[in-house]
Amino acid sequence: MSNYDEVDVLNDNLDLKVVLSSHLVYSGTLYTVANITSLIEVSDLSCFRAEDMLIVNDLSFLTINKVIKSIVDGNLLDSYMSIIGTVKEIFMKADHYEEIKNYGSPVLGFYK
Repeated sequence: MSNYDEVDVLNDNLDLKVVLSSHLVYSGTLYTVANITSLIEVSDLSCFRAEDMLIVNDLSFLTINKVIKSIVDGNLLDSYMSIIGTVKEIFMKADHYEEIKNYGSPVLGFYK
């Protein structure tokens, strides 16, 4: 759900939400390998840790879709991300899954 317009697909991180038709909303952050390396280099620590972190090679739409689809199809959401609430609790002006707007993505339906 981060703004995708300014994402460096090879060296960045991206917050996202996965919304299920059951109205549950999961949250996680995708990090590229290069981004983790950069974050370690600028920190005082020799390691990096983040909650609900998913490590990917790049942040292209193709990669994001592939990763999320494999997690959902494998019934692994609870292992990779955290439930943060329901559609009604998380998205203002949306009571149901179908009412969620396409936030941040230039690809129609990208978040559905």
